[in-house]
Amino acid sequence: EQASAGLDALTDKERELFSKFNAAYVASFGFPFIIAVKGKTKEEILAEFEARIGNSRGVEFETACKQVERIALLRL
Repeated sequence: EQASAGLDALTDKERELFSKFNAAYVASFGFPFIIAVKGKTKEEILAEFEARIGNSRGVEFETACKQVERIALLRL
């Protein structure tokens, strides 16, 4: 799934950006960024990072749980 989104072929700049967003996200919410990547590009995933980092912890926890559910449904 991650390969289909291009996450296995990041440029150095993209890798740095993903690392920066991941660190900021965990610092803000206390849990890792979770997103169902199937059907998304790396650009769309980065846009989701940017959009979701401004959420409250409660809203983001709910969003993350919905993403876990989506991942599970896609794998069934």
